[in-house]
Amino acid sequence: MKYILKTIFLKNDTLKKNENQSKIAFSLMPAPDLKSAEGGLVVSFVTTFYWDENHENTKMSEVYFTPTTSFTGQYSFPIQSYIYTKDNKYNFIGDYRFMIYPQFTYGLGGNSSKDPQSEVHYQQIRFYQFISRKIIGDFRLGLGFQLDNYKNISEDSEISGPTDFYKYQEGDYSNELSSGIAFQALYDSRKNILNPNQGYYFEADYRINDRGFGSDTNWKSIYIDARKYYSFSETSHRVLATRAFYWAVFDGKPHYLDLPSVGWDRYGKTGRGFTRNRYRSNSLLYLESEYRTDITKNGFLGAVFYANYSSVSNLDTYHFDNWTPAIGTGLRIKWNKINNCNLVLDYGISKDDWTFRVALSENF
Repeated sequence: MKYILKTIFLKNDTLKKNENQSKIAFSLMPAPDLKSAEGGLVVSFVTTFYWDENHENTKMSEVYFTPTTSFTGQYSFPIQSYIYTKDNKYNFIGDYRFMIYPQFTYGLGGNSSKDPQSEVHYQQIRFYQFISRKIIGDFRLGLGFQLDNYKNISEDSEISGPTDFYKYQEGDYSNELSSGIAFQALYDSRKNILNPNQGYYFEADYRINDRGFGSDTNWKSIYIDARKYYSFSETSHRVLATRAFYWAVFDGKPHYLDLPSVGWDRYGKTGRGFTRNRYRSNSLLYLESEYRTDITKNGFLGAVFYANYSSVSNLDTYHFDNWTPAIGTGLRIKWNKINNCNLVLDYGISKDDWTFRVALSENF
């Protein structure tokens, strides 16, 4: 926003060279949620900062707060953090949220229904915290604690027979606590986590939920996120970004709401072109590529073109027989030149579905 005001009112001036070295940068953006007819409001607040004045030795850190509300009673208050200490010795990844979140269910497995089977109402408290230590270069190992608490669960059926939610849960709508430790391997060579134009990102988490950690049920999960960024130009923004994502649960029966689902990765950014929760099962595979380019020479306006391909397995088989593609495009407006933050406006479409996303960071 600061950059936009300077562009308008200080046309003959340029940003000071040392402004890009500011230690802290703030970005704020309220916008309507135009995903569906229900509508709503989303507010994005992003803070980036450095723990050290030497930005070559210490990478950018980020705290992201994105409260949302809808006219159908959805309220979400998530805070997500990605923080490096001096010289990148330690990395802290946090995901904390409180949600009152009625959502539609569409069944389990690759053959889920086009229309909702039911609307599930619940409240959720999440506390995820990872701490990793630098091992060598950009590679690090860490340990985390992950907790999801679901309360006041109920279901309004939209079909005549039993829903997949009811069958999977065996009619049990009681509260559920999932908690356990997680081991993490992380490689991150990106210099800017809001708008990467180079480097690699790889994260692998192995989660163990156990009654010894307070969990109501025992189960395990694997979460793998791999990304690559390639820049075609040193003077303009022309980047090809690719992502492969895999998430699976096994060795136990997690709650329905803990099953992998499109749109429910940690940052909620998989599945452009699909309604969140549209596909759900015990494993999810997601592939995406995006081309990012400038429209104006000064980088104030940009555009993206993307495609993704996703599948959830047949329930309890881990076989991917049904694949669904989506394509889309988006506009970028330079919102804060200090941290290279863009206002993101993305439209995606798939068979029988669509999404419109407004945010202050790239999709991945």
